[in-house]
Amino acid sequence: MNYNKKNILGINFMILAMLSLSINDITYKYFTYDFPVWEAIFFRALSGSIISIFLVYKSGISSIKTKKPIRHFVRATSAVGCVVLYIYGIKFLPLSENIAISHSAPIIAALLAVPLLSEKLGIHRMSAILVGFIGVLIIVKPGTDLFHLKSLIPIGSAIFMAIGYLATRSIMSTDSSTSIVFYYSFALLFTSIIFFPADFIFPKNLDLLLALSLGLMGSAGHYFISLAAKNADVAITSPFEYSSFIFVGIMGYIFFSEIPTQSVIIGSIFIIFSGIYIAYRERKLESI
Repeated sequence: MNYNKKNILGINFMILAMLSLSINDITYKYFTYDFPVWEAIFFRALSGSIISIFLVYKSGISSIKTKKPIRHFVRATSAVGCVVLYIYGIKFLPLSENIAISHSAPIIAALLAVPLLSEKLGIHRMSAILVGFIGVLIIVKPGTDLFHLKSLIPIGSAIFMAIGYLATRSIMSTDSSTSIVFYYSFALLFTSIIFFPADFIFPKNLDLLLALSLGLMGSAGHYFISLAAKNADVAITSPFEYSSFIFVGIMGYIFFSEIPTQSVIIGSIFIIFSGIYIAYRERKLESI
């Protein structure tokens, strides 16, 4: 397969990934109308854990052996924090606002890489980070009458996501992707059991199918992301990661009559520009 065809394939996989994850967001929103958030998290973790066991079965028990248990703990813990806060954001905020703020994670990761990974912060990266945070401020609107504390939920999710991203970078050179999925899935399952809701309502019929699909669609999304990474450079596929804004915007309008506000649209443009430029610069520096 030639270079251009692989790039097109990578782009298609990224779009499929964002569509899968956007459907997952819609499912979370619908499910948490009638069921506790931690119940949604439990079913997400349960189905995800079953999938991870299947992956270990296919890859062999050696696939979950690790030389970096502490970093796996940091990665799994941060991923749990990211998912929990993200789902709370879906419940309490408009979908477009939640996903826009959460997409500031690459910007936060670029900033955290300086103290945590001893990376240098040049003028290009600093400028992109500043533009991204301006976008977040436009959406959150701190210091105004329009500000509400619930907007901080996806910011917390983005911070955890950024830490998880940096931990993943430090693990991938020695450990398998199966081990990353396995430890995260069971960390989320263990946490959801600890916070298992006292008002648990066992879902029936369609609700049960939706509950079980949470892990399936989420896993499918991340699987498509890995296929995108295998077929094309990050600089090629990363702009299409923001197709989720379009999918969530359309589905949020169709299913929940949500219309993105002007501040969310403008702030999203800042965040998208910043994220794409950071990905482009990182890829360019890696090739030097």
